Amino acid sequence: MSSFEFISLAVWVGVVALQLADLTLTASRVPQLSSFSVLRDDLMDATAARLSPEQLADFRERLATLDEREAARTVPPSRGVNAHLFTGVPWQLAAVSLSLLPVVAAVMGDPSNAAVVLVGLLLPAISYVLALAVARASIAAAGARSSLHSQQRAEISDLLDLAAKASRQKVAGLGDRVARALQILREQQAERP
Repeated sequence: MSSFEFISLAVWVGVVALQLADLTLTASRVPQLSSFSVLRDDLMDATAARLSPEQLADFRERLATLDEREAARTVPPSRGVNAHLFTGVPWQLAAVSLSLLPVVAAVMGDPSNAAVVLVGLLLPAISYVLALAVARASIAAAGARSSLHSQQRAEISDLLDLAAKASRQKVAGLGDRVARALQILREQQAERP
C-alpha cells in the first residue's frame, strides 16, 4: 500500500467517524428550549395580572416573528431523503466525495490489484448510506420540532385570547364597592373629632 493510499484511507476512516458522530448527535439531539415555550411561559407569567393592549400587541408581534422564522426553517413534508441530502444537509456529500480518494489511489497506484479497487468502491457506498441516515434523522428531528412548535403555538394562541378577554372585561360591581368603601371611610372620619 502506497503512502497516498494509506493517507486517503485514513482520511476516509476519519470522515466515516465524523459521519457516525453526526448521525448520533442528530438522532439523539435533546430538544433545545424552544422560543415558543419561552413565549408561552412569559405569557403565563404576565397573565397573572391584567395585560394592557400594548402588552398584548407585543406578545402578538413576538408570536408573528416566531411564525415567520418557523415557516422559513420547516422541512417540507414532501421532500424525500435524497432531496433533503442535497438541499438540507449538503455537507454530508463532502464525505462521499472524500471517500472516492482511496478508489482513485487504488486505480492510480496499481490497477491490477482488483481487491483494493473493489474495497475502494465500497467506501463511497458506505459513506452515502451514512449520509442518507443523517438526512433521515434530520428530517425526523425537524418533524418532531415542528409538531412541538405547533402544539405550543396553539397554547399561546389560546392564552392570548384569554388574556385579551380578561383585559377588556370590567369587574362586576367594583365601582359600587369602591364607592361604598369610600363612603364608609368618610363617615368614620366625620365621627372623629
